[in-house]
Amino acid sequence: MWQPWRKRLSDVLRSDAVRKGIAAAVSAYAKKHIADSVGRGPNGETVALAALQAVASEYWTTKKPPKGETAIKTRQRLMMVKRKKKDGSVELVEQMKTEYKVSGVSYRKGGKPLRDTGNLLRSIGAKAEQTGPARLSIVMSGAIYGIYHEKGFSTSGPNFIPLTRKAKKNHATGANPYTEGLQAGKDYTVRYWGVTVPARPFLVPTSREFSEIAKTIKIGIALSLKGKLK
Repeated sequence: MWQPWRKRLSDVLRSDAVRKGIAAAVSAYAKKHIADSVGRGPNGETVALAALQAVASEYWTTKKPPKGETAIKTRQRLMMVKRKKKDGSVELVEQMKTEYKVSGVSYRKGGKPLRDTGNLLRSIGAKAEQTGPARLSIVMSGAIYGIYHEKGFSTSGPNFIPLTRKAKKNHATGANPYTEGLQAGKDYTVRYWGVTVPARPFLVPTSREFSEIAKTIKIGIALSLKGKLK
């Protein structure tokens, strides 16, 4: 009985429609993992992906913290401010102003770890290739940095960490953030000794998802027996 079923399975896997269906299912699960912040655990179970790490930063500002929030510190500082004169001209005068030291907040706080611009999710694809009589290989494709997040990685630094969308959009690698109009602590922070990003295994389907994919193959076998598979 084994040989006939092996041949039928081989015939099914030769079907372009079945291979495309399996590949589409695998890539769809990877995209779902990104969207839902879940992935495959060490035993094939569904697990939550590691949350975004908190980014601590501080900066000075003349803007008073909103009601209900307090400054870390305050200080008085002599500053040059613009003052409009009666004749309409503008002059610079010295003025004591209060500055508040506050915590910087990342624009990604509370967000999903693998979802920022949406580029990674959009880039995910898969192709299924028959590599044996009853064997199929799935080749994933997508943004190259996806595999680093899948396995986790560390850097030696320094690393520029954008805290605002302005910094994310405007900073060019190697450029001086100050000349780009960015404020340290508010718009960005720098991790001089590098960062460690935990593994977030989103690419491979879970055991339960593989069971769903197996249904596609079973349907293909049924159609093959009925002579309806092309």
